[in-house]
Amino acid sequence: MLDRATIERLSQAPEKNAPMLNVALAEEGHAEVLLALARCHAVGPEALAVIGARIEAAGAAVGRDPEARPDEPFEPIHDELDRLLIAQPNASDGLRDAILARHAADPFFVLAAACHPNATLPAIERAVMWPASSRVHDRLWLALLDPARLPPLVAEEWAQDPSPYRREAVAKITRDLPVIEALSHDPDRRVRRAVASNRLAGAARARLAAGDGAAEVRARAAGALSTHEGMPEGGNVVESAKFAAALRALRSHGVLAPDVRGALSGAGKDLDEEGAVLAARVLPRSDVAVLLEHIVNGGGETQAARGFSAGLALRAPSPGAEDESDGGDGDLVGVVYDVVKPLARLPANAALTGKARLAAWMADGLCASPHVSVDAIAEQTSRGSLGGDRMVLARVTARKRPLLPELCEIARRQDVVPAALLELAWADPAVSDAVVAELAARIQKPRKRAEDLPEDEVDLDPMCRSIEMLERTVLAAVLRANLSPRAALATIALDARRVRYVLTAMPLWKGRLSGGKLARVLRQNAGALTAAQAETRARASRIEGWTERVLPEIELSIAIAVGHVTGAEVARRLAVGRQHLDDGISFAAGALARAAIEGPQSVAPLLEWAAKSRATVPAALASWLLLEQLDRERAPSLIASAIDNLATSKAGVPSSVCDALAALEHRKPGRLEGMSPGSPRGRATLASGIARAYRAIGGMRDERQDG
Repeated sequence: MLDRATIERLSQAPEKNAPMLNVALAEEGHAEVLLALARCHAVGPEALAVIGARIEAAGAAVGRDPEARPDEPFEPIHDELDRLLIAQPNASDGLRDAILARHAADPFFVLAAACHPNATLPAIERAVMWPASSRVHDRLWLALLDPARLPPLVAEEWAQDPSPYRREAVAKITRDLPVIEALSHDPDRRVRRAVASNRLAGAARARLAAGDGAAEVRARAAGALSTHEGMPEGGNVVESAKFAAALRALRSHGVLAPDVRGALSGAGKDLDEEGAVLAARVLPRSDVAVLLEHIVNGGGETQAARGFSAGLALRAPSPGAEDESDGGDGDLVGVVYDVVKPLARLPANAALTGKARLAAWMADGLCASPHVSVDAIAEQTSRGSLGGDRMVLARVTARKRPLLPELCEIARRQDVVPAALLELAWADPAVSDAVVAELAARIQKPRKRAEDLPEDEVDLDPMCRSIEMLERTVLAAVLRANLSPRAALATIALDARRVRYVLTAMPLWKGRLSGGKLARVLRQNAGALTAAQAETRARASRIEGWTERVLPEIELSIAIAVGHVTGAEVARRLAVGRQHLDDGISFAAGALARAAIEGPQSVAPLLEWAAKSRATVPAALASWLLLEQLDRERAPSLIASAIDNLATSKAGVPSSVCDALAALEHRKPGRLEGMSPGSPRGRATLASGIARAYRAIGGMRDERQDG
């Protein structure tokens, strides 16, 4: 056994030691000794294997000085040792594969193992199967793979593999001309682009440049090849500039090369439909605007237009690109701002305003394009794509009825699901309660755009499913998002403690009742969230003493919802003028919550008052519109007539009626398109309602433009 001083002295020049001496140092050395051995490329595989075994056995404690006090600070070195060993030229195949297994999701280890001079087939395959963001992103790391490490039979097998990733890798690095020729006819554009990137594909490149259907493939085949080709010569591979560039590409799941970007944005109306889908998804904001201008100038009825609209619906924020001013791929606010203006030149329903027109156009593309799969819709909407907005997704699922159950089934395997999918599943009887409950527990947290916006609420109609299912769903979803007042109030009214909490907080609330106000009360009182321990209470309403005074609408709506005043009494007070409503929006939410608990007959007097007063009282009109599920769906002509009656009066139409119209459109996108008010002010009211319903698509910055 060597003494400590000797071990430290010998570790300073491991290349001068005999192999077995380095094995002894690896067995007995502390952290600095192990690092010195791992850094030295002259150390043999036996000593490196000993270090690997010590890492396996000790984990983060490997290299800790056994003579050190237990409380003495120690900086773990196991990860650094793994990084050194994975790139060690003398490390055995088994050692490198074991290290890669420990760091299978780390791009550095994946690339270092695949680029090793003696890379194993499993290591190469892991790098080959590392995904790209899209079919037009170049996987630069493939160029660093040594074709000599890929056995000919494996290369031949991969060239016919169902996975385009394996075929792309072979097309990129193979030296077999017959294989190159065969892959130049591959149906996948990324494989053909890989052929166009292969220096040995002279004849195939010329043919692809002359007539391939994909613009970016033609551009790659016609252009000069990148210098980022092949393994770096000499020195440590992982310390080379080529490795660093490939590692950046691996971490970002590919690179949108300048020639690909230019080809997609410059093709215009002649872009193939699949290319248009991809371009709308991945091009930077400035290129998206340029491409759409070309498409619109070409008439807007081309396959490129259809593909572009579908791709735009699948466009999602890039990770870390939340700042609206960054101008990057994730700047959905800026992209929407840019595309709304040229889109206005295309034929569309005259009632549609800017973002409403965009929503309808994207929905049409998702429904019609053959290059959009259900899996792609599910994946991108879970990432916050434009198509995940309810105003788009609801239009699509209404036209393709089987799509919603399929999306729900896929969503059960996802970590997060869009709130719009929960809303649509809730309202569809074809989706089971069990699936709805699963979705509610994993909905996305909405982006914080402003305080308590209705667009950020999950709107569940309390009349669609059992009150018990409503409670279960609301209590699961409220931990991640705000629920609409009509859903939250019904849940609160089921439990005496929840009612007490809300009544305590209520005096501080002003303005309109929002789901955010109710959600904060529920989250702050954990005991009120557990349905299994609820303090049950009678569901029949009665008049409580605190409601005898004249109540602001926000308090009146809560009193109605929790059953502290009867519908008949409220209707009487409204009829005699003792009670008035600010706008009718909160009032309708309370009435719907009470109807879900006690039955529609409990609020029938309120509905009767709203129907009689809608021609003269704006708040009554708003309530009458929002209470339609307790009566019958309001006919477009009836709504248009009611709007005209108010529009031609001296008082005009208040914003609350526009908000009620927006709520109708939100519950059923496309609902307002068939309405035709006769007066100019009536048409302006309708346009304002439509604009408010769609203002959240892509962000709130463009609200002024939609009106």
